[in-house]
Amino acid sequence: MSAASMPRVYYRTLDPKGQDSLAKLARQVYPGAKVLDLGTGPGVLGRYLAEELGCTVDGVESNPVAVAEAGPWYRYLECADLESMTLAGCFTGSQYDFIICADILEHLRRPGDVLAQLAGLLAPHGQVLASAPNAAYAGLIAELLDGELRYRPEGLLDETHLHFFTLKSLKRLLEEQGLRVTAVDSVVCDLRQSEFTDRYLDALPPTLTRTLLGRPEALVYQFIVTAMAADRLGDRLLPVLTTPPPELRFACQLFWRWAGVEYQRSESSASWGRLGMTHQTLALSIPACPAPPVALRLDLADRPGLLRLYGITLHDGAGELLWAWDGQRRSLAAQPGRQLVFAELAPLAEGVTALLTGDDPQLELPIPVSALMMVQNGGELRLELSWPMSLDYLSLVQDCIPRRDAIAEQTLLNAQIAELESRHTALLARTMALETAILEQAASKELEQQVDELRMQLTAQAAQLAGKTALEQQRDMLLEQKNAELTALQASRSWRLTAPLRNSARWLRRRLR
Repeated sequence: MSAASMPRVYYRTLDPKGQDSLAKLARQVYPGAKVLDLGTGPGVLGRYLAEELGCTVDGVESNPVAVAEAGPWYRYLECADLESMTLAGCFTGSQYDFIICADILEHLRRPGDVLAQLAGLLAPHGQVLASAPNAAYAGLIAELLDGELRYRPEGLLDETHLHFFTLKSLKRLLEEQGLRVTAVDSVVCDLRQSEFTDRYLDALPPTLTRTLLGRPEALVYQFIVTAMAADRLGDRLLPVLTTPPPELRFACQLFWRWAGVEYQRSESSASWGRLGMTHQTLALSIPACPAPPVALRLDLADRPGLLRLYGITLHDGAGELLWAWDGQRRSLAAQPGRQLVFAELAPLAEGVTALLTGDDPQLELPIPVSALMMVQNGGELRLELSWPMSLDYLSLVQDCIPRRDAIAEQTLLNAQIAELESRHTALLARTMALETAILEQAASKELEQQVDELRMQLTAQAAQLAGKTALEQQRDMLLEQKNAELTALQASRSWRLTAPLRNSARWLRRRLR
């Protein structure tokens, strides 16, 4: 194998108290344990386990150069390709308390095939310890959002990485190979300490930034998982221990100087604040000095953005208050500084908002010399502040947001007015319809009353008419009867015999008249 095609050797240091993945893996191994180290590299971990913990360590490494360096620290070290060998055949009869896969799974073509062999090599209570980079790291996502995917010699986008993992996909891979995850740890890395130092999340739109940073794994650079053989655990449900979610932080630094001397990095102290957290208090210590300082300079943050100040106080070593900022914008704006401007934001009820335009914003504090003299024996500067927003928030607050909100409010108001007018028109129409119906109903009742009266009159008239008809019929019958009697009388003999008498009587009545 030529030197050009030889796998790369990764050289790392191991600090037992460190917070990197190698140190965290090493701290899980107890003294005297039997360990199988897969992908040993030059033997940094094996050496620590063998020398410091007295462990029995076996290993596998494909790079002959690394094998030569690591050899002294391993009981048995196989120089072979992990994906081309059978672990059980190589380590026949061995049972390990720990099998360590330190940053190796992402380099394998088929990591599942290797993991599937581990359960058979574990002791009854043995554990698999694995670390892998987090593909959901905020810096990597920010680079992708910028349209970039740049491989590097090391880091999350190592040019030899063949697989990328999130915590979910890493746990799924282990579980598919008969290994149940029992604990999760993480390595947190601030963006300024990563290979993505040119990616500023607070330069992204605020909503997108909040979404990215709201994920628990936003600043997790590597995951460290502990797993056991699932078939040996049976139905027992083991709690999965996880570390607290990481926080996105910014650095705040305080400098002090003496007369005739410039500010020096050696004469400073720093504290960390949390992005997005309101009303947080940062304490910056001032050690005992050979002479009273003549000025204090505050480097508010290590990145651009907007920061709101609520209070600044100076205390002596006993915590007694020596000076307090008056809370006025003009008292800070008049001081020497760079890469910052104090904004006038009328909607804000309290505090002063500082627009930080670079990664080293500085402000000399308006502290009187009499107060500075009291901190020669040590003291503390306390800041009450919040970092609630990103760089483009100022323009949004001063222009876009009020205009948008005003337009939205006016649109809503117009809609409400239109709705009220429509309801008013509908109510008027309904009122008129009701009035018409009431009038029609009243007229209908009056008409019905008149009809009833007419009906009663007609009934009475019909009754009267019926009575008159009956009387006329009775009269006609009497007339017919009289006529019949008269006719009979005239036809009788007595009528004829008395005719001369009737005629004489008529003649006598005429003569007498």
